[in-house]
Amino acid sequence: MNENKKMQKGRKRITDIRFSLVGSFVIILFFALVNFTAGGNFPWFIFPSYAVLWWPVGLIFGRKSGKILSLAGSLFTIAFFAVVNYVTSWNFPWFLFPSFAILWWPISVFWGTKDRKIFSLIGSGSVILFSAAANLVTTPSVLWFHYITFAVLWWPLSAFLSCDKTIRAYSVIGGILLLAFVTFESFIRPPSSSWALLTYFPIMMWPVSAFLGKKLGKLTIALLFSLTGIVYYLILNLYIFKGFPWVIYPAYSLLWWPLAVGSPRKNKALFFAVTGFLLTAGLFIVTNYITSPNIIWAVYPVFAISWWPLAVYYFIYRRRRILPLS
Repeated sequence: MNENKKMQKGRKRITDIRFSLVGSFVIILFFALVNFTAGGNFPWFIFPSYAVLWWPVGLIFGRKSGKILSLAGSLFTIAFFAVVNYVTSWNFPWFLFPSFAILWWPISVFWGTKDRKIFSLIGSGSVILFSAAANLVTTPSVLWFHYITFAVLWWPLSAFLSCDKTIRAYSVIGGILLLAFVTFESFIRPPSSSWALLTYFPIMMWPVSAFLGKKLGKLTIALLFSLTGIVYYLILNLYIFKGFPWVIYPAYSLLWWPLAVGSPRKNKALFFAVTGFLLTAGLFIVTNYITSPNIIWAVYPVFAISWWPLAVYYFIYRRRRILPLS
C-alpha cells in the first residue's frame, strides 16, 4: 500500500510539473504574441514570463529541498536580470548589483544556521568579490574596494578567534591587518607619504596589552611603554616629520598612563589632580613658548585648570574637617 501511494504521488507530481511547463509555455507564448503583434519594439513580455516561470520552478525544486529551491531560484532570478540588462542597457552591467543581494538567499540557507565560521568565510568572500567587481565596472580608475575588504575581513576573524582562549591570536592578526591597511592606504593615495608610521605604536599596543593583561597596571610597565612611545614619536619628529615639535602632544597623552597607575592609594584623588594640573599646565606653557612667545595666552587655560586640584583639596581631601554651618 505504501509503495502504491508513493507511486501515485510520484505520478501526480510528474503530471503537475508537465502541466506547469505546458501552461507556462502557453502563457509566455500568449504574452509574446501580444507584445510583437501590437507593434511594440521593446520585449516587455519577459517581465510576466519571469513571474509565470516560478510556477514550474517551484514545483520542480520546491518539493525536494529548500536549499535546492534557493539555489535554483537565485540563479533563475540572476538570469532574468541579466536578460533585462542585455535588452535595455548592456553597455553597463548593472545586473551585478541585484545579483549580489540575491545570492545571499542560498548562502544563508546552506550555511546561515549550521556553521557560523563557514558562513563568515563564504559571506565575506562574496562581499569582497562583489565589491572588487563593482569597483572594476563602475570606477576602474579609482581604487575603493579595499575599504570594504578591510571592514569585511573582521567578520571571519571575529568568528574564528573572538573568544577568551584565542584573544591573543585575535589581537596579533587584527594588529597585522590594521598595520597592512594603514600602510597600503598611506602609499596608494597621492601624494604618498609615511603617515602610517604615526599609527604603528598604538596599533602594536593592542597585542602587547593582550599578552600583558593585568601587568599593565604596574608602574614599571606603564613607565616602560610610555617612555617607549615618547622615544618612538621623538625619532619620527626629528628624522621624518621635521619642523614643529609636535612630539609634545603624544608625550602629554602617554604620560597620563604612569600618572594614573602610579598615584598612591592614600590621597589618590588629590595627588592625581595636582600632578595632572602640573602636566597640563606644562603643556600649555610649552605650546605658548613655541608658537607665540610674544603673547602670553597660556595663563587663561592654566587658570581654568587650577580649579581642579583646588576643588579636590577642599571638597574631598578636607571634607571631614569642614564644620557644618550653624
